[in-house]
Amino acid sequence: MIDSHFHLWTEDTTSPDRRADRADQVRGEMAKQGVDRICLIGEVGETIEACYEANRTVAKFQAEHPDIFYGWARVDPRLGEEAVQEFKRAVQEDGLIGLKHHFIRTPVNIADPEFFPLVEAAIEMDVPIIAHVMERHSDDKHRWDETEAYSEDVAALAEEYPELTLISGHIGAGGFWEKRIKTIESYDNVYLDTSGSNTETDVLEMAAERLGVDRLVYGTDTWLLPGVGKLEGAELTPEEKAEIAYNMERLIPASTPNKLSEAELGDRIERSIEHFRERAKPREETIVDANAYVGNWAFRDVDATPDDLVSMMNSKGVDKAVVSSLESAMYRNVHAGNRRLHEALEESCHRDRLIPFATINPTYPAWESDLEECVEEFGMQGVRLLPLYHDYDIDNPAVTALMDKCVELDVPVMFIATLEDQRGRHPCVNLRDFEGNAKHWGEDHGDAIVSQLKKSPEADVIIANGWAIAERVKRETTESYPNGVRMNNQVRSGETVFVLDDLFMHFAYQGENIVETIGVDRLVTGPKMPLLVFDAHYKYTEHLPVEDEERERIASGNILSLLE
Repeated sequence: MIDSHFHLWTEDTTSPDRRADRADQVRGEMAKQGVDRICLIGEVGETIEACYEANRTVAKFQAEHPDIFYGWARVDPRLGEEAVQEFKRAVQEDGLIGLKHHFIRTPVNIADPEFFPLVEAAIEMDVPIIAHVMERHSDDKHRWDETEAYSEDVAALAEEYPELTLISGHIGAGGFWEKRIKTIESYDNVYLDTSGSNTETDVLEMAAERLGVDRLVYGTDTWLLPGVGKLEGAELTPEEKAEIAYNMERLIPASTPNKLSEAELGDRIERSIEHFRERAKPREETIVDANAYVGNWAFRDVDATPDDLVSMMNSKGVDKAVVSSLESAMYRNVHAGNRRLHEALEESCHRDRLIPFATINPTYPAWESDLEECVEEFGMQGVRLLPLYHDYDIDNPAVTALMDKCVELDVPVMFIATLEDQRGRHPCVNLRDFEGNAKHWGEDHGDAIVSQLKKSPEADVIIANGWAIAERVKRETTESYPNGVRMNNQVRSGETVFVLDDLFMHFAYQGENIVETIGVDRLVTGPKMPLLVFDAHYKYTEHLPVEDEERERIASGNILSLLE
C-alpha cells in the first residue's frame, strides 16, 4: 500500500537521529499493517525561506529513508513567483512528488486565480497536486476560513485545467461524502483519496462504482489503523483493493529517485492481493459487537435488517451483537422503535445472536412502563441513552431515576453520543450541546457523565464515544486518589466499561496507554455494525498490546460477563 496522505507531525527534525526517531516509529507501524510507502506532508512557512526549510526537511526524510518515504512540497500561493520557483526547486532538485495545499496557514482557495501559477507549474512538471477538501455543514462554515476548498472548487479547478492531476483529499474527513463523489464524477483528471477518520459503510463502494477503482488512491491522513482497515473491509475484490492501494504509485513522477520500478510494483501488487484475500476471511476468535444497530436509519440507506446484520457478522466472523433500534434515535416516542426491534427479532431466526438493548428517553412520559415492557416482556438486556438526540442533560435527575430503575431490573446502561460523524449530518439536525464536535463526547459532556455516574454508583455502565474523556471518567468514578488537599474516594460499585473502538488510537503503540490507563477489564469491542466498516475498528482490538486471553476478554468476554 502507498499512503498518499500522511502528516510529518514530528517535534524535532533538526538532525538525522531525530528524523530517524519518527522514521523508525512509522516503519514499525507500517510493517504491522502492510503499508510500503507513505507520502509525507510537512509544514509550510510564511516566508519563502521558511517554505524552503520545511521542504528541505521533508526531502531529508525521503533521502535518508527512501524505503518508506515520498514527500509532498508545500508553499504559500500568496508568495507569488517565489512560491512557484520554490515548488519547482523542491520537485526538480529534492525529488519531491508534487504539491500539497491546505487552507490553514496558506488561505488561498484552489479555485482562486492566485493559486493558478502553482497549477501551471505542476502541469509543466507533470506532477500531482493534493488538496485539502471538505464538505462542511452550512452551520459549521463560520468556524473555518472561507478559503477552505469544497467539492465545487475541485470541479472548477479540474474544468479550468483538465491537464492537471488533482487529488481531492480525505473522503473520510467528515462531510457529505456522497455529494463529494458525485460532484467530481465527470472529471477524469480528479482522483479521490480514501483517508480520514470517518469509516462509514458504503463509501468506498460508491466511490468505486461512480468514479472507477482507477481514480481512488489509498490514504490515511495519519489515521493509520482505521485507514488501512476500511480498505481491507470494503466490499470490493482483493484485486480492486490492491489497485486502490497502489494507484498512488502510478501518480509518482518518473523523476522521483526512489520510485518503484514496474517489476517491483507488480510484485508488491501481487503480494497485496494475497494480503487482502487473507484479511477478507472471517475471524476465528469469539467476537461480540457491543454497539450494533438494527432498523431504518433516517439519513442514509443502510442494510440493517436482522438478516442483513447477521450476514455481515458471518462475513467478518462476529458471533453476537448487542443491538438497538436505529429508528429510536429520531422518534419522538422512542418506544415505538423498541417495539419494532422486538418484532423484527421475533420474526427472524437470529435471537440467539442478536442481544437487544432498549432505547429509553427518561424525560418522556411513561418511560418507566416502557422500560419494564422492554426488559420483562421483550427480554431486552440493557438500555441505551442518546441524550444529545433526545434533547436532555446527561445529569438530568430523570437519568438518575432511570439508572436506579436499571439497577432494580439488573440491566446495564449505555451512554451514546452520536451514531454518525456530525460533520456530515443532515442540514436540519443540530445535536444538543454538540457544536463543532465530530462524533465524541466533549469535555463538558465528560463533566456531566462523571457527575451522573457518581449519582448512580450501583448501575453498570458502558460509555461509547469516549475519545479523550475515558481516562478521566474512569479515574474519577472508579479510583480513590488525592486531589490537592482533598481525597476523591467516591468509588462506584457498578461496572464502568468503555467501547475501545471510540478511543484515540491512530497507531498500535497508542494501545499501550489505553491498556495502562483504562485497563483490559474495562474495555469492550464495538465496531458499530452496520453503520461503520467492521475492519476499520476491530483493528483496535487486534493490535492492542495484550496477551491473547486478555484480547478475548475485550473482544467478547467483558461484555458477555456484564450481561450474565
